[in-house]
Amino acid sequence: MKYAVIDISSSNTSMIVAEVNDRITEVIFRDRTSLTLQHYMEGRKLSSRGIDKVVESVQAMKDKCVSLGADVLYVISTAALRLVENFEEVGAAVLNRTGVPINAVDGQKEALCDYIANRFYSAYERAVLVDIGGASVEVCDLSAESADRCSLDFGIYTLHRKFVEKIQPDEEEAKRIKKYIGRKLDKAELPGKDSFVTVVLCGTVTLALYDIYTAFAGSKGEPSERAMDGKKFKKLAKHLVGGHDRSKLILEVAPERLYSVGIAALIVRTIARRFGAENILVSDRGVKEGYLQLVLDGREQGAYFDFAKDAPVIEREADAEEAEEKGEQEE
Repeated sequence: MKYAVIDISSSNTSMIVAEVNDRITEVIFRDRTSLTLQHYMEGRKLSSRGIDKVVESVQAMKDKCVSLGADVLYVISTAALRLVENFEEVGAAVLNRTGVPINAVDGQKEALCDYIANRFYSAYERAVLVDIGGASVEVCDLSAESADRCSLDFGIYTLHRKFVEKIQPDEEEAKRIKKYIGRKLDKAELPGKDSFVTVVLCGTVTLALYDIYTAFAGSKGEPSERAMDGKKFKKLAKHLVGGHDRSKLILEVAPERLYSVGIAALIVRTIARRFGAENILVSDRGVKEGYLQLVLDGREQGAYFDFAKDAPVIEREADAEEAEEKGEQEE
């Protein structure tokens, strides 16, 4: 059986298609299209043009699911879309025009999905997972037996709107951003120095950040282990704030991330410094993979599109409550 999961995030719409046989799950297809919701916001609402863009991206990926022979399709949205004031209007438009329902994933469940998808990194000494999104940052202790997770109410685009006047932060803006992040970490009562040795990053912007790191440092590791040295990363973070050719570096490697990688680097550097971690790894697994695993385990009963029926299947309230209770018991 083939399952597809689409994630509508702050900067793109991404999808995985996985084949499941005897509880063995293999991702056979990945896709991503750029879609920066910030460009289509009118105050705290997504504009009609923005809604059209979301609908178009979901429909395009649904069409790819057909060509790949997918059986079911789940669509999820994390903080960036979930927090827009007219989210219900967006969801209704997507359902009416594509037939696909959207499942809003809250911060705690998003962090749980990240944890499940990246649990194998617990083999590293005192590892912590950090998922950097446009409107939130999720932090999970991978060394814990169960998902000890924290959802922070800021992300790349919220920091950009709050502190950055132009495209990229200058040195003074960077100082204010780091102080703000520090206060948020204190308020969340996250542990301090020497609490973790390894930081595992996930989120699409962190993959771009790794590519920029390798170009800056002049070295690239094995694809199976995207590793960044803490001291070299510190130099990169400083360069992305004050380097004279920082824009040239970003445009050559990841031009679509011109607005975001500088702030992402500040988030990573501030969190890694707080924990005292010098080993930084980048994962290509995240919310989509974790959400699918929850579905396969019977711990998530989200709405989905059934290709055999050519119709959406909306979850029953009783099913949702039962799945939630099962998830709480297993944690």
